[in-house]
Amino acid sequence: MQTYLNYMNGQWEQSLSGRLIESVNPATGEIVCKAQDSTAEDAKSAVDSARRSFERGDWSEDPNRRARALYKLAQRLSESITPMAELLVREGGKTLEDAIAEITRSTPPLEYYSGLARNVFGRSIVLGPKTMSVLLREPIGVVSIIIPWNAPIALLVRSLAPALAAGNTVVIKPASATSGITAEFMKLVDSISEFPKGTLNFVSGPGETVGRELVRNRSVAMISFTGDTSTGKEIMKLAADSLKKLSLELGGKSPNIVYADADFSKAVKGVITGACFSSAGQVCFAGTRVLIQRNIHERFLDAVHQQVKSMKVGYGMDKDVTVGPIINRKQLDRVMSYIETGKKEAELVAGGNRMTEGNLAKGNFVEPTVFDNVPIDSRLAQEEIFGPVLSVLSFDDMEDAIQLANNTVYGLAAAIWTKDLSKALNTARKVKAGTVWVNTFGRLYASTEAGGMKQSGIGRLYGLEGLRDFTELKNVNIETE
Repeated sequence: MQTYLNYMNGQWEQSLSGRLIESVNPATGEIVCKAQDSTAEDAKSAVDSARRSFERGDWSEDPNRRARALYKLAQRLSESITPMAELLVREGGKTLEDAIAEITRSTPPLEYYSGLARNVFGRSIVLGPKTMSVLLREPIGVVSIIIPWNAPIALLVRSLAPALAAGNTVVIKPASATSGITAEFMKLVDSISEFPKGTLNFVSGPGETVGRELVRNRSVAMISFTGDTSTGKEIMKLAADSLKKLSLELGGKSPNIVYADADFSKAVKGVITGACFSSAGQVCFAGTRVLIQRNIHERFLDAVHQQVKSMKVGYGMDKDVTVGPIINRKQLDRVMSYIETGKKEAELVAGGNRMTEGNLAKGNFVEPTVFDNVPIDSRLAQEEIFGPVLSVLSFDDMEDAIQLANNTVYGLAAAIWTKDLSKALNTARKVKAGTVWVNTFGRLYASTEAGGMKQSGIGRLYGLEGLRDFTELKNVNIETE
């Protein structure tokens, strides 16, 4: 069994605690690997390593080196898809198809930002006859990247690539459940000589010790966090003492709005895809609220029901499995509590049970579940469940659909299904979400920005704005003779 070390200043090191944390396969209950149960002092050492590298090295001043390093990392990752994906199945509970897709889609952001590393542009302004300003975009310094377990490589790369392209140094804290896959990624980093020692650092351990230190440490200039909204709020409070810059992508309760004139079969497929059942609903932007125009409601719901019934739940390495497990027993119990609430407040259409037949008893499996006639003020319609649970509501017209779509504290993503382009654009403009898909769901590109509104987050990732979020703007005012 593999035991992973922390990575600081280009060296693999044990934690000062001497303790280990275990990564458990959520499908079988077996221990996958072990990682360091690090202390606050370990986290402080990782930050010190990143700070020294930033202050003494040439990483921030050599865009060509940054471009080469990021491109080589993209190549290394693309050469490691199969072993990385198989570990991701064992640690994170994904299906093999989903795991391969995650590793595959993590290479384009590295390639994209390798190009932008040479194009961190400011601008100049002539202010008067002998006065001008040069506006410089400079790296911030040390960035803490705190990542979740549900897409540990894709969500790491999404922040890491622009942070490095801008010239920052980084400390990475993985989720304890997926420390192994993140450590394997760090092995790829370690194989690339273009990364100076201390540029990237990795320290595993719990949020209350390692995470807290990475947020509060005064040598950390910026925090990039992906996770639930309540933790994001705590990070904001902790970071306030030193006024750190924040990039937060938090919870979601994304609406999938289906108009009567939509391409019916495409919309059904899109709703199933959007529910992220293949990841057991454990995706922040999952379209777990389906808003169906009333005159097609019954027909559409029946089609969704038929699709859900055909899904196979099980271990992601097994043939034909399309729905994986919940990450751990605590989250399983949480999902089941929402399902029990739904049985009292709404109409159960499909699923609704924990699966314990045969080998499924060893894991955290829940049937894909669909509720109809969900009250708008129900917990099912308002709160992020993070499980394979779909809540279906009806609407009459565009105004009604927009009101329902906006009636949560979240604003991460939304999707609209209609053949009427005017209707799609008018709806998209009024829905409060950082990303709105029209006649598709879940497509994210390195060159186009994404992020949340309302309590779904602060800042933008991907695209040019994703790069700029990891920089500071400096005004150099010049007077000539």
